[in-house]
Amino acid sequence: MCSSGLSSVTAPMAVTAGAAGVGVGSAVNKLNDVVVMIAEVRSIAQSMGLASRIVSENLRTVHH
Repeated sequence: MCSSGLSSVTAPMAVTAGAAGVGVGSAVNKLNDVVVMIAEVRSIAQSMGLASRIVSENLRTVHH
């Protein structure tokens, strides 16, 4: 199951409900500034706990 049109508030809810993927294009495309778009994507990733997981995985890769 996948879900789309999500934000930093609703994306974690979708994953908790069993979504294997989430679409955030609607949340990002409405923004006019690339820096703000990047911040929104990071915010969504952080709300889902992805940022810390990615950093952790990268550190393990670098140290092994």
